Amino acid sequence: MEAIRNARRTELLLLLFAALIVGIGSVLVCVGMNLPFTQAARGVTVVGAILAAAMMLDLADPRRDRWLLPIVAILAGMGFLMLWQLDAQQSSRQLVWMLTGSGIMVSVYYLIDDVRDLARLKYTSGVLALLLVAATLLFGVEKGGARLWLDVGGIISFQPTELVKVLIVIFLAGYIAERQELLREDTHSVAGFRMPKLRHTAPLLLMVIFSLAIFVGQRDLGAAVLFFGLFVAMTYMATGRKAYAVIALVLFVGGGVAAYMSFPHVATRVDMWLNPWTEPTERGYQILQGVFALAEGGILGTGFATGGGTTIPAATTDLIFAVWAQQLGLAGAICMVLLFALMAHRSFSIAWQSNDSFGALLAAGLAVVFSLQTLVIIGGVTKLIPLTGITLPFVSYGGTSVVVNFIALALLMAVSRDCMPHRGER
Repeated sequence: MEAIRNARRTELLLLLFAALIVGIGSVLVCVGMNLPFTQAARGVTVVGAILAAAMMLDLADPRRDRWLLPIVAILAGMGFLMLWQLDAQQSSRQLVWMLTGSGIMVSVYYLIDDVRDLARLKYTSGVLALLLVAATLLFGVEKGGARLWLDVGGIISFQPTELVKVLIVIFLAGYIAERQELLREDTHSVAGFRMPKLRHTAPLLLMVIFSLAIFVGQRDLGAAVLFFGLFVAMTYMATGRKAYAVIALVLFVGGGVAAYMSFPHVATRVDMWLNPWTEPTERGYQILQGVFALAEGGILGTGFATGGGTTIPAATTDLIFAVWAQQLGLAGAICMVLLFALMAHRSFSIAWQSNDSFGALLAAGLAVVFSLQTLVIIGGVTKLIPLTGITLPFVSYGGTSVVVNFIALALLMAVSRDCMPHRGER
């Protein structure tokens, strides 16, 4: 019990530290935007909601990871302050979604008595994911050149891809945990490689086709990379066979080359990545503005809440990292990357210490999702890979993204509660 009390105290201090940072940032925003200081409470509300959620989670079961919530509190709080400067209306909606997401996180944590029970829903999750993607391809609304949205009755608009990523993790974790030994041992030789038999890999191969279908049909490179990377990573973690990863990568690259040759929108995105200067005021404009923002930020930035980022296209979504780097410089950008790295470390630690195969794969899969999302969007902004419309977890604007990320966070903490040996508190 003493260990649990110490862990609670540590988490509380970290959350209060996050509240202090966000609170100071809120005051600076009020100064920069000539707002009354009473509005500074808006930013602290984000951290306050997560702090309240932490207390409610402890009422259910205190045996959980104590680092994830403070990390998310800083990311979500500072992300909200960036949005507040760029678009007050969007920031107000984001605040509502963050409060809603915190509440849903607590509800999911309470409703799941044992996270291992989700393994029985693996096929349901997989089928539901495919149905959501099919519905988006057939009835989706195109925004920003990608068909990613579903409108329900003209009132609610959401991105099914965000929910699909969690459903796919549950499916892959359940399926691979059930057939882990067969995937590793029941093999035959194909072109000199030891490959599992088709009856074991058919559902997994469907995921490869699924990721390429998203790439081509929805014009969403980010989601394609995310789902394919998730598939490869989880298969490799379960079997330890490098050949699977190599063959899958070759298939994906081949599919990417074919898409580049066959579909103009794919070719445009790649061409603008390689040389945006050919159309600096048109299709290359967004990429160049992001690079200019990074350069302008320098080492320490132009200053927080000083108006930076207002000229950057899609500053609240695709290029929020560029705004962060412009205002806070390389130092601030490194801090953000380190926060995401610490989040990945904690998530993979939960997977590593799990005493259940499904729990380990579920935590690892969610860690891969968060990590790949971060790498894909930051890589796009820094021009390491083609820029995509994927969200930066807990930082970018987007209601569906925020809520689903909080659901994923609840699942991670449920794994740390149910699938880890608890010798006091970690």
